[in-house]
Order: sequence, then structure tokens, then C-alpha cells
Amino acid sequence: MISALNNTSALRAGFQFNRNQNEQNAVMQRLATGKRINAGKDGPADLISSERLSAEIKALEAETRSFERQQANANIADANVGQLSSLYSELNGLVVSSANSAGLSDAEIAANQQQIDSINSSIQRLTGDAVKSVDTTGLSTTEADALKQQLTDSAAAARSIASGGANNVTNGDLAAAQAAIAQSITDVASARGSIGAFQKNTLAPGIRSNQVAIENLTASRSRIEDADFAVETSNLARTNILTAAGIKTLKIAQQQASTVLSLLSNDD
Repeated sequence: MISALNNTSALRAGFQFNRNQNEQNAVMQRLATGKRINAGKDGPADLISSERLSAEIKALEAETRSFERQQANANIADANVGQLSSLYSELNGLVVSSANSAGLSDAEIAANQQQIDSINSSIQRLTGDAVKSVDTTGLSTTEADALKQQLTDSAAAARSIASGGANNVTNGDLAAAQAAIAQSITDVASARGSIGAFQKNTLAPGIRSNQVAIENLTASRSRIEDADFAVETSNLARTNILTAAGIKTLKIAQQQASTVLSLLSNDD
């Protein structure tokens, strides 16, 4: 029925046009942001799942950064202990040389003792650095304490070979000196092995495991919140057609009132 008072066709066409335009705006927003979920109304349950996954990813990323810092600190500790290992090996050579003193003069043995004192000074300094670096590796308190005790005991053995020590090479117990240094070499090697084992068996697997988890969680989050550009491009084409058709329909419906007025005018 054509009515000049109530143009229901135009009203219906207007409502449909608004719906099409709202859908078109939503599609354009998804294409502009690349996100399917831009507000809670776009999918409350999906938004909750996405936020939960984001929180898990952030936690794993923070833990991975912590592992990487521990890995770097463990490298520093390993380097410090590695330097100690070299110094103890050099110290052992001087002690062995001094113990076989048949071909050495007193002056040569005294020179060896001077080198031992110089090396010993470096050992004491590096041991302090190594002990400090162990605390930053992430080792458990028990493991760290045991490792630091090994390093401290080794440094004490080196001090016994310094000038004035019970095991100095000038007039001390050379057999005890050799045994002490041999034990120090073993302890330092063991300490370095403990650091390496922690890096290989704890830190490296932890980093790899987190990276795999982050990759999988990110993929899951993407499936929930990211827009499918192929689908959204198709939706945009559809809404463009519907919006254009809606405008045409609305114009036709609005012409109905003009038609009624035209009929009334013809009657006059």
C-alpha cells in the first residue's frame, strides 16, 4: 500500500541500510587493525581466551629473558674459572720443576717462588671474581655454595705455596705442595664442569622449551584474534554491494511519498 503518512518501505530500507553500513564499518576496522577482536562486543569469550594466552606468552618471554641473563652470567663464571684453571696448571708446572731440584740452583728455585707468588696473587683475585659470578648463574643455593667452597679451598691451597707458606718451594713441603695443587686443579675442573652442566642441561633446554611454547601459544592467539584478510576482503566487497543496493532501495522507497502527492495533485 502506498501511503503519504507512513512510508514503511522507506523506513525498512533505512534500517537495512544502517545495518549494512555498520557491518561495512566493522569489516573496514578489522582490515585496518588486522584484528578480528577489537572490542569485547566482537567476541567476549574469544577476548578472554586471547588475553589469557597473551598473559602466558608474556610470562614465558620474561622467563626466557631470565634464562638468557643466567646463560650470559654463567659464561662469565665459566671464563673466570677457566682462567683459574690455566693459572693452576702453570703453578703446578713451577712446583713440579722446583721439586726436581737436582739441576736447579737456589737462585732458580727462588725465581720459581717469585713466579708462584705472582700467580698466587692473580689466583686470589680471580677466585673472588669467580665466587661473585657464581651467585648470578641461577644455580641452586646448595649447588652454588658447594661450587664456591671448591674455589675457596683451591685458593687456600695456593696460598700455602706462597712465600712463607707451609708448602713454599724454597724450604717447604714440596710433596704436600704437589698434592695440594693437583687437588686444586681437580676441584677447579669440577667447578667448571658443574657450570657447564647447568648451562647444557638446565638453561639451554629451558630456553628452547619456552621458545617452542611461545611459538605455539602465539599461533593459538592469532587464530582467535587475528583477522582473516581473505574472508574480510570478501566481506568488504559484499557489504559495498549491499550498501549501494540499500541506497538505491532507499531512494525508490522515498519516491513513494512523492508518487502519492503526485496522484493527489492530478486529482486536483
